Amino acid sequence: MLDSSYGPSSEPPAGYVPAREGAAVFDLSARTRLVMTGSDRRSFLHNFCTNEIRGLADGASCEAFLLNVKGRILGHIFVSAEEDRLSIGSVPGQGPALIEHLEKYHLVEDFQLTDCSGETCEFLVTGPASVELLAEAGFDVSDLGVFQNRRVATPGDESLSDILVQRFDMLCDPGFLLTMNGTGESLVSRLGAAGISAGTQVAFEALRVEAGFPVYGIDLSVDNLAQEACRTVAAISFTKGCYLGQEPVARIHALGHVNRELRVLEIRGEETPAVGTALLRPDNLEKEIGQLSSVSWSWQRGCAVGIALVRSQFASFGTELPIAACSSRAVVVKTSGL
Repeated sequence: MLDSSYGPSSEPPAGYVPAREGAAVFDLSARTRLVMTGSDRRSFLHNFCTNEIRGLADGASCEAFLLNVKGRILGHIFVSAEEDRLSIGSVPGQGPALIEHLEKYHLVEDFQLTDCSGETCEFLVTGPASVELLAEAGFDVSDLGVFQNRRVATPGDESLSDILVQRFDMLCDPGFLLTMNGTGESLVSRLGAAGISAGTQVAFEALRVEAGFPVYGIDLSVDNLAQEACRTVAAISFTKGCYLGQEPVARIHALGHVNRELRVLEIRGEETPAVGTALLRPDNLEKEIGQLSSVSWSWQRGCAVGIALVRSQFASFGTELPIAACSSRAVVVKTSGL
């Protein structure tokens, strides 16, 4: 929800400008972190998500959805493959639900699924200068492409001897998730000394909404089909073979469209609507065609921005949408590759 203290006359919160112009670090330790081990880990997870896992090489990562049999989204995950494990990341508090879902199908396969969220911490370093400033901090990630990962260590600092670095450009600029045991205080200190600014949750939320990166449980839910999230290129493979929920995904792919799509909207006008406010059909103000799921102030755009699932016929770039009980208008500014 948009903090009313932020608006046209406010200064950007800590970390916002560095994330746009240099690099900032955000504490994402509240997120879910699962570890999957055992000889059948790749083949089993492969059968329950939308992306290629069985052929995921050590050091490779991917984004995926977990679906039910109707093709509805149960989880939005990042997966990183290492020699002895799969690391699975998701939104805060989703560990029990993901484990329950996968264990329901666990028969004789050799795998163990552990929730490590409470014993580990996670930080996102993002911004155009991330690679250079991480090198200044002692972490050479210049060889990591998007959807790649590896373990790094800092010479002379035992507390930073085993950090998993995963490259996920979730906010559009280069982005690196750093995961380690403990609280990460020494890591944040080292990053700060290298010129990587600590960012606030308000700044992260603004950057997230501007980028159109959805959060499961806020912008997406079990009510949504996989393709409605508009993460298709990154999160869905159409050549991997069968998996739970694959038939509806393939059917939609063949038809070529869904009825709703996730969009980033500029809120133009003096009023800023609340989360949950309806978007209306331009030619019939009595009909809803979407609902704002996230709203934040954008210092880059100089106006509020939002994320919403919008009826596809009104989701084209530049389309202006009336907002219920509000004098402002929502304008579609990002239409694909969310």
